[in-house]
Amino acid sequence: MTAQTLVYVHGAGAQKPAAELKQDLDRLLFGHDLASSRVAYYADVRWPPAGAIGGRRLPGAASTKAVRERTVRAVEDPQVSPKAAARAIVTAALASGAPGPIAARGAGAVAGGSGGAAAAGGAGAELVAQLYRRADNIAKRSSAESRGLTAGLSFPDPIFRRVVGFFASDVIDYLYGQFREPMRARVRQALLNGPPPKVIVAHSLGTIIVYDVLNEPGFAGLDVQLLVTAGCPLGIGNVQSRLRDGAGRPNPVPTPVKAWSNFADRWDPVALDPTLRNEFLPPKDLPRDETVNNPAKDNHDLTGYLSVGIVRSTIVAAVGS
Repeated sequence: MTAQTLVYVHGAGAQKPAAELKQDLDRLLFGHDLASSRVAYYADVRWPPAGAIGGRRLPGAASTKAVRERTVRAVEDPQVSPKAAARAIVTAALASGAPGPIAARGAGAVAGGSGGAAAAGGAGAELVAQLYRRADNIAKRSSAESRGLTAGLSFPDPIFRRVVGFFASDVIDYLYGQFREPMRARVRQALLNGPPPKVIVAHSLGTIIVYDVLNEPGFAGLDVQLLVTAGCPLGIGNVQSRLRDGAGRPNPVPTPVKAWSNFADRWDPVALDPTLRNEFLPPKDLPRDETVNNPAKDNHDLTGYLSVGIVRSTIVAAVGS
């Protein structure tokens, strides 16, 4: 049986080079390199690799990378309130070319007079604060379970805030900043550059971008037999209100998508609302939601999701390799 065309859409933050990422995902799922797969790669729009020169990155990406990274690290401290962490992340994400770091406790309202910046300072900041509150709750529960297992002292793991920080930085860029179109352009190119995809596997921010692209009229003729989403933030109300350029709810299942499997770990801080079945219609009840146990230390990790038996078998069966 000939393998169906598969497109991976990665998540937020810096990523391995596209060829290396594709190879890792292929081998994890299929045990070998897959000739019929490719990656929709947009990471270097906002996270250019060290020492990179030229390419298709927008001006300001490299200059703000260090600022964004320092801000994410600064607000890992649980003493920084979710609201203050959110203000810092939003400010750093939208401050193109900002010359210095954003102080976690001193970041105020988002600079700039555009509607996007104003919205980011309101609904966007509340979205990020929600994510930090969830990260803190997960960290506390994780710490309590560890304490119970070891009968000793345990401290909340900062990895949950770190995951949220890098995700939130990129999602603010996409939903409220100037980088929505460049990110979408990369995904469009991957969907169009080669045989039409029959299976799409999307993670994290990639689920938002591919959802928007698949709803564009130019993609209505695709025949996507299976969309797989993992670590997906599409169920969050403040995300749904910005989908399809703010077209409004209810948001439909994209016309090309014939089946949709959504996988979420209960300790994934980004999958704030893990249930999509009642959120996307028409048609009603198409997304199939599954709770899984992501074995990675970072419960949002894509490779952790793909290593779960039901996730892997769902994708392999659809691809046919």
